[in-house]
Amino acid sequence: MPKIPDFTSFDYFETLFHNAQENTVLLINEEGIVIAVNDAFTRAFGYESEDIVGNSMGVFFTEEDQMKGKPEKELKNVLETGQAADNNYLLSKQGKLIWVSGESVLVKSAEGQKSILKIIQNIHQQKISELALQSLNEFNESILRSIEDVVIVLDKNMKVIKANKAFSTIFKFNERDYERMNFGDIIRRYDIFDEVQNSIQNAIKTKKVFSNIAIEIETASGEKRVFDISCGNMQHTDWENNVLVVIHDITVHKQVEREREDVIGFVAHELRNPLANLVLCNEIMSEAIKENNHEEINDMLQRSKNNVSRLNKMIAELYDATRVNSGNLILDITTFNFRQMIDESIETIQGLQPSYNIIVEGNGNFPVKGDRYRIIQVVTNYLSNGIKYSNGKTDVV
Repeated sequence: MPKIPDFTSFDYFETLFHNAQENTVLLINEEGIVIAVNDAFTRAFGYESEDIVGNSMGVFFTEEDQMKGKPEKELKNVLETGQAADNNYLLSKQGKLIWVSGESVLVKSAEGQKSILKIIQNIHQQKISELALQSLNEFNESILRSIEDVVIVLDKNMKVIKANKAFSTIFKFNERDYERMNFGDIIRRYDIFDEVQNSIQNAIKTKKVFSNIAIEIETASGEKRVFDISCGNMQHTDWENNVLVVIHDITVHKQVEREREDVIGFVAHELRNPLANLVLCNEIMSEAIKENNHEEINDMLQRSKNNVSRLNKMIAELYDATRVNSGNLILDITTFNFRQMIDESIETIQGLQPSYNIIVEGNGNFPVKGDRYRIIQVVTNYLSNGIKYSNGKTDVV
């Protein structure tokens, strides 16, 4: 063990006081009056020795700190305990606030005279960097909280390291649950074929990202919704061995896709009857022309015109299918003869299904007000379904 030197044989204080470059030193008496200051202090904070010596140590404190009595409290603490430390602003000669870290120690001379040795370090840049980093972190946290998508950071074992508010909303967890939570256990009940879990584990292992894995999840509110899951690596961060998982709600998009499929099915169904009737009318007219049957030619020609008119109206109003879903369907209201509308609907179906006998009960020879085109659609669909589900019966009422 090295021998402790005899401090009385070296002037350690003198060396520290005059030669220190980073540590600024003040010597203060029991009344809090500065009795000496080193050159490092005057260089760091703009004061001259005569600006400081003979003045109260409170001159370095801000007006707010002086109002709080901080200089007096620090002096009292050092005199009672022998030591005190602080980390606050120091006021430079130019009035600039500088973050400093200081330590005060009570010392005694050989004659028993008490003084306070105060060593101060300028930590302004370090403190500014800390505050900027803190502000950035708070900003990032604010953004993370406001994002509606679920954002989760997972470690290599799929343990949840961090998650935003949306995660808690969907899965009904909070930060206190994270340390005992594994994302694999959470998603397993919805991930029937382990696609999500296997993809995340592969991303952790190979550093390869993935996206657009759709999965249906029952949220904490009991509602079933469809989500898109993506995963990426957190590179160039302290968490570069972890992965970032984003879960985006695509329920609305899926609903739009289903509505689009419904529209296609609706169009195919609605166009089938008039097109088939046109083909049939053309075939009948060809035979009637050969037989020079003008009456039948005129009849088929009128039917063709009616079907062409229906087709034109359908093509012009295909987007009405989406209007039906949104409740914004616009009707063309006119007054027409109800029986004539029924007869036209029957002709459309009867030409395609001649083996079936469509029976009309009642007179129906009266005017009605409504959308004639839409009602024909309803009646023809009704007759088509009646024939389809007639179980071999040829009479359709």
